[in-house]
Amino acid sequence: MILRRWPVLLLLPSVLSLALSASTCSAQSPTTALSQFDLGRGAGEESKLPERLKEISGLAMTADGRAFGHDDEAGIIYEIDIRHGQVVKKFSLGHETVRGDFEGVAVAGDRIYMVTSDGEIYESPEGRDEERVRYNTYDTGVGRQCEVEGLAFEPAGRVLLLPCKRARIKSLEDWIVIFRWSLDGRRMAEPSRIAIPRRLLSAGFRDEFRPTAIERHPVTGTYFVISARDPTIAEITPAGEVLQIRGLRKQRHRQPEGIAFTPDLSLVIADEGERRGQLTLYRRSQQGN
Repeated sequence: MILRRWPVLLLLPSVLSLALSASTCSAQSPTTALSQFDLGRGAGEESKLPERLKEISGLAMTADGRAFGHDDEAGIIYEIDIRHGQVVKKFSLGHETVRGDFEGVAVAGDRIYMVTSDGEIYESPEGRDEERVRYNTYDTGVGRQCEVEGLAFEPAGRVLLLPCKRARIKSLEDWIVIFRWSLDGRRMAEPSRIAIPRRLLSAGFRDEFRPTAIERHPVTGTYFVISARDPTIAEITPAGEVLQIRGLRKQRHRQPEGIAFTPDLSLVIADEGERRGQLTLYRRSQQGN
């Protein structure tokens, strides 16, 4: 199912509600980045992950095409061979491995960032295999407003994007909110968030859209956001315009928790598994479906 283009406004720090624009975009929208991927039956290349990554909860790609992932219980970062699902190396945060509910990872230059469901950010360098690395932590304050799931780096303004999976305050319950945190200022960016009416992303699907992963497309700059319930993927502009929404095959995507792009712009989705996690690589095609 494909739905396209609803404009919304940026949600400024002091504003807790938005009005929808009265205008709508033409149904004859140009090709989106998401439409270039065949997500149907038989498409994609699967690779199983080791048992220790059965609860993979985040995925990120370096500029030179190496993938990093993590599970949702410990501050351990794994470099993963995405074609074979093998762990190339792993390194840990702290002299004694940090424990927490980790829900996303992003790479910005030579630094790696992880985020917890309470919006606490962990910053570290890349480590060697089995190395324990020093880290810094920053409390974004977002956790008081919502449960965070997913993390992505926005080069423009050097901002981290933190999607809200579940609101913890009533005023955000009807919105899909993506918070913006400045790496250089170590505080919320300006504007501090993007908000989209939840009903626009949930229309036509059995379950409400609740983000579990986010990544920025390296060329278009649009955001690919995944919801694990009734697995769905949406492409959204930095201004909050919904360009396209597509369903993912439940038979393949049991619980999508991570997303990344390879240097050749292939799309990689990471799923938690009952026994083993899984990576699925989708190559670009010239025609959408």
